[in-house]
Amino acid sequence: MSTKFPVGASSSSGGLTRRRLGGLVAAGLVSTPAIIGKARAAGVLKISKIEPLTGPSAPYGIRCRDGALLAAADINAKGGLDVKGEKYTIEITTGDMVNDAHQAITLFRQYAADPSFTANLGPGNSVGFVPLTPLAGQVRMPLVAGGSGALIKQWNTWAYRISPVAITAVPVLLKTVVAKEKVKRLAVIYDQTQDGQAADAEVCKREAGALGYEVVSYQAFRSGDQDFSAQIAHMRNAKPDAIYVASTTGDGVKVVTQIRESRLDMPLLTGYGSFQDAVYWDGTNGQVKGGYTWLSQDLNAPGGALKDFLDRYNKRFPQEATSFSIYGYDAVVTFADAVTKAGSLDREVIRAALGQLDVMTALGTHVTFKNPPAGENLTPTVVIVQVNGRGTYTHA
Repeated sequence: MSTKFPVGASSSSGGLTRRRLGGLVAAGLVSTPAIIGKARAAGVLKISKIEPLTGPSAPYGIRCRDGALLAAADINAKGGLDVKGEKYTIEITTGDMVNDAHQAITLFRQYAADPSFTANLGPGNSVGFVPLTPLAGQVRMPLVAGGSGALIKQWNTWAYRISPVAITAVPVLLKTVVAKEKVKRLAVIYDQTQDGQAADAEVCKREAGALGYEVVSYQAFRSGDQDFSAQIAHMRNAKPDAIYVASTTGDGVKVVTQIRESRLDMPLLTGYGSFQDAVYWDGTNGQVKGGYTWLSQDLNAPGGALKDFLDRYNKRFPQEATSFSIYGYDAVVTFADAVTKAGSLDREVIRAALGQLDVMTALGTHVTFKNPPAGENLTPTVVIVQVNGRGTYTHA
């Protein structure tokens, strides 16, 4: 992995070890001062970005990466970021955590140890974001992400996320669908290895009493599993009115396909806008039609800057935009606003600015932080939708 990439580049090899660095130096492929002990280049704001670019969470990570790259390009096209009268262009270095928490931790430590990096954006999945939250405080590196929805048990003032999360979005989704579909019996199938998906499942159990339904089947699986016949058999015998599928897109395609092949035709629910993703539609041959999910923005009826963003994004990148594309864009814009308010590239000063930030991004996302006590966005929006086509939906 190279330690420096221009905007638009990415890395997936997992980091540069001391042994690998030594080999490169000996071979004359890189000079030691270019990496070790290098001061921040004048006029350049370096940001690291960790995302799952391969594996079952790749549809999330790729969108977050691409949205961030477009945000950086937009800022740079306007002359860069103004920090007390000095202009800085944004340079993003991307590392692939391969849907592995240990890989995310390794990458984060490497970036934090390099003083030329000002902050890290991402990951957009909870597998990475959850373990990086306490680590951000330990290594004193600002962490700003969108997409992760798992419960954070203990926050620190170095970690932030801009998106709706399980405890705020899933209850709204459940309330809407339970009333519309008259759900009295709910089945849940969830990936126990994914923090965000496990959080969704827990919320389904927690909300049962208040919303008047019973969880009649609660089935776990592990990321990478191929056969869900045992879980589906239990759900079939439980006779649910609806099924909540708490899974990443990669594994969820397999789960939904096998559910429908088993002739279970009751409504399906999921979080994080996943059913709206064209990848989900294509992978299931449209069998997510009629399924419910939530979005942070109304992508079907965008206006102004959001429409312009979606048009430019879909023209530039091969995978259509989803909410995660917006998270990637807004994370960069939010961090850039904190830097401007801080008037400094010092990590500590930026951390303090993030802790009291209140900004409306160009895409219409209201981001409000008050940390302490927590790094959650206090003003997220949630739109409940029912998928009716490839990437299209109606309001539920």
